[in-house]
Amino acid sequence: MNNKLECPVCGYKEIEGDSCPNCDTDLTLIWRLCQLSEVRTSAPTKIQAWQFVVIGFVFLIGLGIGTISSFLFIQPQSINATVNVPNPVIVVPTPSTPAVLNTPPKTIQPATYPATYTVQSGDNLSIITEKLCGQGASWQLMVQANPQLKGRENDIEKGEVFKVPNCQEAG
Repeated sequence: MNNKLECPVCGYKEIEGDSCPNCDTDLTLIWRLCQLSEVRTSAPTKIQAWQFVVIGFVFLIGLGIGTISSFLFIQPQSINATVNVPNPVIVVPTPSTPAVLNTPPKTIQPATYPATYTVQSGDNLSIITEKLCGQGASWQLMVQANPQLKGRENDIEKGEVFKVPNCQEAG
């Protein structure tokens, strides 16, 4: 075993102690590594033919067990759907029966809401707009109808009074 080291930091040669006299580097770890026994490399082991046979046999057993268990424990659900298509009915208008009914189209009356809304506890613009205009209405309708809300959309106070937006502008 070599009793003298070379400093890996400064390159000082023939060091016998635990630290380099030139740069004061601690060399105790290097001394311990030098005292370890040498590692012998062994040749890689070859897998023999009988080991391949055993591995294949174990694989086939596992595959068989998995297949059998899938049939035993999982019951397939069969869906029996029958669709009955009725015979089409063809209606031919006769001269005694009028083909077109003359009825005036129905007009949809818009829902009437109060002209203003007073903010209640727990309200935000989205909740208010959905109450007044229905599901899917954007809170931006309230901001358009109430310009004083611009810049403070998330800061409304209980008791504030807002104009109700025209909800049909969104559609």
